[in-house]
Amino acid sequence: FIQSNLRMVEITDDEAALYDRQIRLWGVDAQRSLRAANVFVKRCGALGAEVCKNIVLSGVNSLTILDIRPVEEQHSASNFLIRTSVGKTFGETSVPNLQILNPLVNVKFVEEELTEENIGNYSIVCITDGTKSEYEATNSLCRRHGVAFLATNTWGMAGFMFQDCGDKYSYIAEKAKLIRGKTSDKPDTKRRKVEDEEAEFEEREAHFTQLSDTAPLSNLRHSSPTVLIAQGKLDGASDVSAYCKDMSEKLKCKAVPSDLLSNVEGELVPVCAIIGGIVSQEIIKIVSKKDPPIVNSFFYDALSGAGIIENMTAAKQ
Repeated sequence: FIQSNLRMVEITDDEAALYDRQIRLWGVDAQRSLRAANVFVKRCGALGAEVCKNIVLSGVNSLTILDIRPVEEQHSASNFLIRTSVGKTFGETSVPNLQILNPLVNVKFVEEELTEENIGNYSIVCITDGTKSEYEATNSLCRRHGVAFLATNTWGMAGFMFQDCGDKYSYIAEKAKLIRGKTSDKPDTKRRKVEDEEAEFEEREAHFTQLSDTAPLSNLRHSSPTVLIAQGKLDGASDVSAYCKDMSEKLKCKAVPSDLLSNVEGELVPVCAIIGGIVSQEIIKIVSKKDPPIVNSFFYDALSGAGIIENMTAAKQ
């Protein structure tokens, strides 16, 4: 499914020097995959800026931004890419500042929405600060063309991410091989056995579903209060507090704390940085096919500081 439109490229000496620490972390093959990846991000607000910054620094082939919203003075307080750009669009003012971070990445902005004709130009599509209908339509488009899809929002102290890598996604994960029998050199009275670990890797599979086919709220564990907040926000609830109270009673799950509900508006930079980091991490994992991806949603609330994974995959009929 994913990476069908990627072509592995060789790493130049300049790239090897620039990405030396990353190569040591995830290997040269993963970096080669990144150098072939073309990422599309819609909206470069405070959350989108964090995603774009991390992706550019990782060393992808190209980053394309779609954001024709005009920058206003209040936006500069939460977005490090648009400090002095009032009057310009988010897209055009973000590109040069991102390009400075990594001249080896082709960073550009477009004004054209994703279509059946241009979706094949991208390896991964990430939509930030969108609506549920927009997410579902884009997710469906990406599915038809074998392109990974991520959706992400922050609402004040709450953050959310959903991703779809296809019905069957293969990746490489490390497994530990225990070598028994060695003894510790510590001068203990009783010399205990020590288990050393030797890295081995195996191929595994993960299964995803489209956002439009996810399980109903009643099927989820509700381990994070952000589950109800995200559902209310994406469903367009006029009063999220009332929505969360009503749904928690219907589903007999833990009520959302009032301190959290009173802070679910606007953009908080620390929350955007955390969610942006998680989204960027998943993009890197999807491209490199290394390490288990999140299946398939991540919810964060800054009140407790907890980030929870929920599998929103619908049960087979």
